[in-house]
Amino acid sequence: MTSLIEYFRKLGFAENTLSEFLSCIKTRQFSANELILVQGQIENYLSFIDTGVVRYYVVANDKEITFDFAFKDTFYCAYDSFYNRTQTRIYVQALTDCQLYSISHENLQRLYEKCETAKKLGRIATEYLLDKKVKRELALLTKTPQERYEKLLFEQPKYIKQIPLKYLASYIGIVPETLSRIRKRIS
Repeated sequence: MTSLIEYFRKLGFAENTLSEFLSCIKTRQFSANELILVQGQIENYLSFIDTGVVRYYVVANDKEITFDFAFKDTFYCAYDSFYNRTQTRIYVQALTDCQLYSISHENLQRLYEKCETAKKLGRIATEYLLDKKVKRELALLTKTPQERYEKLLFEQPKYIKQIPLKYLASYIGIVPETLSRIRKRIS
């Protein structure tokens, strides 16, 4: 759990204050293309990605629409389902082999009641996910597809090569052929 400990250490948490939280962490592994969460399930985990790339998508009119990715050293969660305890409308897929450090909803709620550090850690994860969502929505409203692709390329150059073109195009809001033209133009 070195990457998770290091993440929180950078935020000012001493390792000894994390012990109770870390004792509730479960390591989960998924193979490339394996579904982690399926529409209709309830999200039971808040997860930190130790290795790999995760894709969020919905199915509309028999077509998969990718609306987000999550990368190494970040949190991911179908947070509306997790916090509201409702069935999700999304799918979450491991695009590559993934190792996740996950805490169950039940354990997190229990820790919130007795551990101030857990409240701070939960708040940080929630704020990260909310900030990411707002930035994504603003980018869709204010940036061109090329600008959205360039931002993703700048932020995650190592992982972009691991994501199939059709998923990247869907995420950016264009067809794969248009993304191919954008890639040629900027290379």
